[in-house]
Amino acid sequence: MGIDVFGLIALLVFVGLLLLYGVMGRRWPAVFRPMPGFEMLGRGIERAVEAGERVHLSLGTGSVPGRDCAPALAGLAVLSRVAVATTMSDKPAVVTAGDGALAILAQDTLRAAYAKVGARERYQPTAARMLGPTPFSYVASLPTLLDSEDVSIHMLVGSFGAEGALAAEFGERRQAFVLAGTDDIPSQALMYAAAEHPLIGEEVFAGGAYLNVGELHRASLRAQDVVRFLIVGLMLAGTILRTLLDLL
Repeated sequence: MGIDVFGLIALLVFVGLLLLYGVMGRRWPAVFRPMPGFEMLGRGIERAVEAGERVHLSLGTGSVPGRDCAPALAGLAVLSRVAVATTMSDKPAVVTAGDGALAILAQDTLRAAYAKVGARERYQPTAARMLGPTPFSYVASLPTLLDSEDVSIHMLVGSFGAEGALAAEFGERRQAFVLAGTDDIPSQALMYAAAEHPLIGEEVFAGGAYLNVGELHRASLRAQDVVRFLIVGLMLAGTILRTLLDLL
């Protein structure tokens, strides 16, 4: 089996940039483009806490382990910030998933959030739960959850197929604040039509940076931008060099 030298070099460059920006982040603060969905999410959570309403985060219908778990892991990063903001509320955040392993990871994330603010006694394992083993059985259970838990903030950050549009639509029918994102391109198109605040492209993986979860989340976005420019520059340089060689 051959080694992908280019991929290995790109990985090493990315890791090096990640560590560099992680160390230099406080001295050289990052400036990101505005993302209204995440900006309005913070204000929406504050209103929900004051009004005694529930914040719901869906980690989608992906599974762990699996290639479709990446957006759900990004959702766990968002959960770590949201959970801290709602720990002292009468109705703290509730998390759902379509996979048992993801539900366990969500429980662990909630437990860590409560421990961080010194409120371990308020942690409830049932705040993170598995709704259904298949995509549509999961989505079919959402309306009951949204109604019974009095949800006013409905976030979808995970792996979704066509059922993601239904999940977003259920939140819109309740006139809730709906933030929806996934890594599947056709599902993104459906969520764009169904959700008030859709996340497009890699925006689903930027939640940790925009919600100030940690310095490495912000460093990762900066490292991605640099690697992107380097790859585009190498492609342009290669095209120009190839054109010159053909002319000669």
